[in-house]
Amino acid sequence: MNLNQLEAYCLVVKTGSITKAAKKLHISQPALSLQIQDLENSFQVQLLDRSNKGVRPTKMGQIVFDYSSKILSQAANMRKEIESHRKIVTEELYIGASCTLGNYALPCSIYIFKEKFPQHNINLDITNTKNVVDKLLEGSINIGVIEGPLVNSLKETIKSERLKIRKIGQDELVITAPYNDEWQNRNYITEEELSELKLILMEKGSGIRETIEEAISGVNIPWENLNVVLELNSINAVISAVIAKKNISILPKMALRKEFRHRTLKALNMDGLKLAHNIYLIYPDNLKPGLASTFVDFLCSKEKGFC
Repeated sequence: MNLNQLEAYCLVVKTGSITKAAKKLHISQPALSLQIQDLENSFQVQLLDRSNKGVRPTKMGQIVFDYSSKILSQAANMRKEIESHRKIVTEELYIGASCTLGNYALPCSIYIFKEKFPQHNINLDITNTKNVVDKLLEGSINIGVIEGPLVNSLKETIKSERLKIRKIGQDELVITAPYNDEWQNRNYITEEELSELKLILMEKGSGIRETIEEAISGVNIPWENLNVVLELNSINAVISAVIAKKNISILPKMALRKEFRHRTLKALNMDGLKLAHNIYLIYPDNLKPGLASTFVDFLCSKEKGFC
């Protein structure tokens, strides 16, 4: 028994004639009779009473006709719904993300979201926080995911450009040193050591740098007293430089999981230095319903699944 046999049987009942049904189905009368016979063999009952006036369903045949009509209707609805989903217009989503989030948090989120909406395309542009905001204002991205404190210049831009910003998470920056003889048995660093040791930091304009500058202003170390020997625009580059040159840095904890696990880098604490690192979602105030707004809701939910 298959849908073709049920469809053929229903048409025979509706027309009251195997000949008429065969013509509508564009098959021969013997071929249609064979399908009806196979259906009768399947149920092991006679489905049709045949006479000179045509055919009509038996009592069992009427039951098969009634159920077959429902089955065929459900099958037609299923095809329509599947076809409607297949015809959904593909949308493009452009996301701008600061370095830590683009490299270490959002890939998992995008993967989870794509499993729900496989028909859409998601493009990720990784840069620093300042560039994310600039790209959002120029319209080359739909939404931005940034990190670090809301400095005055950013607050003014949000207000003047009618942007919305929502906190969606928090990470922590840590003072990072090579896991070597000098540091492996130490958990703390003093203010004096932080001022004297060579520092490799992320570039200005990054959210990481903003958090560091704000945190340093809260302790007794003038920024100009820090010995910053190198500024880079890549977290991976900073990590490699710290490991190779045996200098220290201040980096997001989420970017250092592998290094801490493999003991190539060591996290250090310093009394009074608070390095909370907020994560924000930023987007236009007039964001219309669609893929972008759906992704915004997703990142604001517990499902976001940061790596």
